Amino acid sequence: MEPRLLANVLKRYVHSKPLGESLLKIEVLNQWDKICPPVIARHAKPVGFKDKKLSLEVNSSAWLNELTFFKEDLIDTLNQKAGKQVIKEIRFYLKEA
Repeated sequence: MEPRLLANVLKRYVHSKPLGESLLKIEVLNQWDKICPPVIARHAKPVGFKDKKLSLEVNSSAWLNELTFFKEDLIDTLNQKAGKQVIKEIRFYLKEA
């Protein structure tokens, strides 16, 4: 048997359990500026998760409208970067002034 790093074994184990999905969601929230396309990260910020629904606060109605058209692509991109389907839906909210 080939030796493996304990950190990699533990990471794989945790991500295979329900806790792992929660950790991936937290990672999406904390690493938003790194995992999201930069142009979107400038105009939308995650404000939370409920089940597999990500809530995003958008800084203008124009961007809210624009992001609505790319919602499925954004879901696919974020899930791909997470390595697992942690997002099924995105809800957009206009940031209050």
